[in-house]
Amino acid sequence: MVRNTDLEILIPDKYVESITERLSLYSRLENCQNEKDLQDLYQEFKDRFGDVPPPVQDLFTIVRCRWLAVQLGFEKMILKNEELKCFFVANPDSPYFQSSSFLNLLDFIQTSTNKARLKQVGKNGILIVKDISTVPVMHDFLARAVNHRRPVVA
Repeated sequence: MVRNTDLEILIPDKYVESITERLSLYSRLENCQNEKDLQDLYQEFKDRFGDVPPPVQDLFTIVRCRWLAVQLGFEKMILKNEELKCFFVANPDSPYFQSSSFLNLLDFIQTSTNKARLKQVGKNGILIVKDISTVPVMHDFLARAVNHRRPVVA
């Protein structure tokens, strides 16, 4: 989901020396379907290879970010130069843009953050978020957006 970044998010050679093993672990990480799967794999990393270094911790957080991004309706994300670009579904007629998820996200942008803005490039909508310097900061922003609920108007 995060297709492009200038952060070092990887399994270092010194942590897992075998290229084949690293590729297998990347695949297993990508295939985690829920938090329990992710926590079990994290524990396996610790048991087999020792304390999990920050770049690997970020990999686990990226998986969580991917889950949040799907809930928010993003097709892809780019994190570069402390700026997060989140790309919405390309079809402007998609029912997503009438959904409560989208309306909650709009309310979040308008009322709960001053870091984000929407931009239209051709038919594509992009959410641009400033000051996203680390993977945990990105996760925090996405989690707050997912959990935001518009006030019910009586």
